[in-house]
Amino acid sequence: MSNHLAIAAATSTLRYVLARALRDRHPGSVADAQVTTLRPDRLGSPDLGQPAGVNVFLYLVTPNAALRSTDLPQRDHDATFLNRPLQALDLHYLITCHGKDSALEAQRLLGRAVTALAVNPVLGPRLVAAAVAAYAGVDDTAFLKDSDLADQLEPVRVTPTSLSSDELSKLWSVFPQTPYQLSMTYTATVVLLEAPVTTHRALPVRDRTLRVAPAAGPRLVSVGDVGADAATVPGAAFDLRGERLLGLITRVRLGPVELAPLPGATSSLLSVVAGADVPAGLHPIQVLHLAAQEEPGDGPPVRVVGASNALPVTIRPTVTRAVSDDNGILLEVTPPLFAGQRATVRFSRPAGAGGTGPDTVTVVLPPGAPGTPPQPSLRVPHREVPFGAWLVRVQVDGVESLPEPVGRQNGSPAVRLSPS
Repeated sequence: MSNHLAIAAATSTLRYVLARALRDRHPGSVADAQVTTLRPDRLGSPDLGQPAGVNVFLYLVTPNAALRSTDLPQRDHDATFLNRPLQALDLHYLITCHGKDSALEAQRLLGRAVTALAVNPVLGPRLVAAAVAAYAGVDDTAFLKDSDLADQLEPVRVTPTSLSSDELSKLWSVFPQTPYQLSMTYTATVVLLEAPVTTHRALPVRDRTLRVAPAAGPRLVSVGDVGADAATVPGAAFDLRGERLLGLITRVRLGPVELAPLPGATSSLLSVVAGADVPAGLHPIQVLHLAAQEEPGDGPPVRVVGASNALPVTIRPTVTRAVSDDNGILLEVTPPLFAGQRATVRFSRPAGAGGTGPDTVTVVLPPGAPGTPPQPSLRVPHREVPFGAWLVRVQVDGVESLPEPVGRQNGSPAVRLSPS
């Protein structure tokens, strides 16, 4: 692989091959001809010291069709690079020869250039190193000393390409007020650019073991609750029914938390309890089979060897206490409100409570900032809610708490606000 200077190094190597060919003694040589790397519209400018020569111009760069997708950048779960990003490129060159027309200098130079590139169709490590050594001492190309194209495993190959008269006309039309000069096009493939990023690899495997286990994994059929609405209330047990639910080590993943089944589990029935560490909201639930430890006392890592399908489970928030004090309306909720969760408090007047103003007030609370600890209580300013008696409900991530009956009506949790 090469660094970002590989494109310039490839161009300099082509220039070196042609310059060496013009320097060698041969019949019909053009005196004082030189090789340049200018735009074709500047060949007649003061930048060109001699009227005759060969110009190498990189006019197009395209992704290499064969290698463009063989080594895509790979990252792990936290976006750390596992492999260095690699870009495979093809370089398209316009070789232009110019000189005195009456002496056919351009044609003589083109013949010499085509012959030199036929003799050197591969820009191998020695050739690239020689080109870098030749031009690294010049101020404009001193950067070449930091190029590592010579170390690229895949050598760069140069082949002539054919352009139709229409394509050649369009190519020369991008250079304003520049007459056409005798030219050929070549493609140099492939240049591999690798980003100098730090990669991280997993530790090597120390021991390899073979385990025999049933081919079919666990399968969940339904999630049922022990009591009415108990499955969605933190702290209540609920049942999971399915097939092949028991493994050597069985865990139940509920949202971001892993739970251990309650005693008495069978291959078709498990029971678990969701504690206050499971956020309110809609979560997938899944049965996991973990690899057994080789010997007692062996520690992590623990490997998952089987996983069931996932079913949805709703964890419903509960308002355990609602009270008004000098600082506002305090609501204690379970499970607590975790960072990033969105909470909405809805106040509604109980039937027959009377009072003036709206019958329903909704207060949207801002989500907790990342990294904040779970909040077991919410506070609503007094100015948001008119005075009177109110039934309180809390909605967290789209799941709303249920009121409890008082007599034959929903009456708890409730709060009464007095005019101040």
